[in-house]
Amino acid sequence: MDRTNLSNAISDNMAQDLGFGSDGISKGVMVYSVVFTLTTIPSNIIVNKAIRPHLYIPILMTAWALDLGSFLTARIGIAFFESGFIPACLVYLNAWYKTNELATRLACFWGVQAFASALSGVLASYIFRVSAAIGLQGWRQLFLVDGIFTLIIAVIALVYLPAQPASTKTSWLSQKEKKIAVLRVLRDDAMKKDQYKALTRTDVQDTVTDGNLYIHLLITFLGQMPAIPIHLYLPTIIKTYGFSTSQANLLAAPASMIGLVFSVWIASHADRHGQVALHGLFGTLWGLSGFMLLLLLPSASGRWLLYFATIFTASAPSWHGMQVAWMSSNLGPFGKRTLALAAVIGASNINSAPAAYIYQQEDEPRYHHGNVLCVGLHLTTAFLWLLQRTRYKRMNRQRQALWNRMTAQEQLVYLDTTADRGNHRLDHRYRL
Repeated sequence: MDRTNLSNAISDNMAQDLGFGSDGISKGVMVYSVVFTLTTIPSNIIVNKAIRPHLYIPILMTAWALDLGSFLTARIGIAFFESGFIPACLVYLNAWYKTNELATRLACFWGVQAFASALSGVLASYIFRVSAAIGLQGWRQLFLVDGIFTLIIAVIALVYLPAQPASTKTSWLSQKEKKIAVLRVLRDDAMKKDQYKALTRTDVQDTVTDGNLYIHLLITFLGQMPAIPIHLYLPTIIKTYGFSTSQANLLAAPASMIGLVFSVWIASHADRHGQVALHGLFGTLWGLSGFMLLLLLPSASGRWLLYFATIFTASAPSWHGMQVAWMSSNLGPFGKRTLALAAVIGASNINSAPAAYIYQQEDEPRYHHGNVLCVGLHLTTAFLWLLQRTRYKRMNRQRQALWNRMTAQEQLVYLDTTADRGNHRLDHRYRL
């Protein structure tokens, strides 16, 4: 809730209270995304070398919950402390779950953020109604309440989170269950045995020279961009249809919940049946349909029809967790994976810099030009999903043909002597 409440604050005239318009909000979002992106990889290096994720996560939460200052200063501080949170969580979750379990868990992880957005809208509606009695602007009260909750949860997490499956409290798992928890993950992906080794220069070199990573980063960067402006201004857009501020915040809540349900269901289906790229394509086509609907509806349409089209567009299921799990399973060794996880989170936030300017003040209230751009972004993302799947399928076919031409003895010699690492090994097969 503390990470996603800016859109609610905007609908309560935060920008006007602070003396600037929507372009000032865009500047704050851009500054946040740039600082966030620049600090994701250094932050994950800290996780790998100095502070384990189970300690680093609550430390970061405490720091951003207490951040104070002017709007831009606060956004810079929050970006600095939030940047390591998600990459550290991804490294942490990788230690607990198998490849065919991770997409569902990551969908739940980001789905909770969608749930938080919905709950924040309900909470904001109540706070905005009672703010006059307290004598403090509603958006200030919203930040205060969410910050206090974050601080409490951070303290609980500090004593609650175990470092790894093998170190859980006896009341959680028996000694036999601890061994099972570790072995099931290592048997699924032997590269995870290196998860606590320090990063090396070779890991960095392998990461920056792997072309697969860059397509995943492009899918993240371009594919998530259309969701940013519509979610940032969702209560404000609904308000322009003739609803009050409190009504607009309540009416915005269903979008997050619908997206959450479909995101988790689609990711779970992908874990069970594979074909991650095709499942991700479904969410992209949903978003594409929504923005086209917004473009085609005439301005004279009734407010409930416009509301339905807006909610449908904002409800597009997130494929981000599923795509991160897909990328993670297809990159190795673990040092490269650690850096890649930080990079993909950076890509999912630096896109806020250009995305903050997709909806511009002169394009209000229907944002026609911005919606045209979002259609183009979704079409490009659909192409990238299919391109990456085609590349992986072709490489699998080529490697299988080479492997089949080797004798059993040659295969054993390769396994014992190869200098190939991670996903460049001849016996590695990419998930589709």
